[in-house]
Amino acid sequence: MQVADTTRTTELGRRLVDLLDRKNAIDAIRTAEIGTIAADIARGVQSLDDAASSSELMRRACERIAELCPATRVVLSHVTGHRIVPVISYSTEFGSAPSLPAPFDVAPGSAEAHALATNGVTSRVTEPNELRKILGSNGFAIAPVAVDGEVAMLVHVDTPLDGPRGHALGVFTEVLGGCLERVGLESRREHQDLLVRQTARRWGSDIDFDTATSPDAAHTEHLDTAQHLLDPLTDRETEVVRLVLTGASNAAIAAELVITVDTVKSHVKRILRKLGVTNRSELIAKYRPTS
Repeated sequence: MQVADTTRTTELGRRLVDLLDRKNAIDAIRTAEIGTIAADIARGVQSLDDAASSSELMRRACERIAELCPATRVVLSHVTGHRIVPVISYSTEFGSAPSLPAPFDVAPGSAEAHALATNGVTSRVTEPNELRKILGSNGFAIAPVAVDGEVAMLVHVDTPLDGPRGHALGVFTEVLGGCLERVGLESRREHQDLLVRQTARRWGSDIDFDTATSPDAAHTEHLDTAQHLLDPLTDRETEVVRLVLTGASNAAIAAELVITVDTVKSHVKRILRKLGVTNRSELIAKYRPTS
């Protein structure tokens, strides 16, 4: 502009103003989009906050993810070792949940493998064969959900995500993992207290007390004894015990607690050792409360 004549300088100045106006307009659009996404995240988080169970929490999460992305189809799956086990499918089109795809292994180099390795949102143009009927053929995105510091679930949506929407899904799944931890902790506290009371009642009905011992003292003694049963166990182990006592399989326990089957097996081994029993049948026979 310093060497241009007046006409050329005026033209360049107009072009510069036009570029600045376009930049400002783009910035304004991006700012508005980010504000909209932030509001969507806030609404989604609010809907998760009062979920009473992990199943209700996951159902609500699928609905909010469909709104946030936006996506037509969402599939939420458990991660069990190197295997993906779909547990919830959600669609805005059908009015009812579409059928779940079959479980499948994590293939080397797949989008699932990349999402698990990076613990971040992954988008691909081609769809995974196992989810073809659910996600369609327009591409997809995957986001991991970490619970207790371990990736326990994967979210599939039927649209590739880049930029703000991809980041928003990552933020939302972090919140979802925290909510699953909270629901699990609350459930474990409730069930631990229930197990203490049931065990105390069982022992109290099986043992005759000295007539000189007051009922209150006897109840306190056996409540303390029942609590002593649980003292060696962690909160997670206590929750596993509760489910084992119902006869639940390792796979069912993993699905309920949103952990892997291998993790359940490790918990069961430690529980058997701590409680001095040799197998699950002996544990059930010895500690399951009688009606």
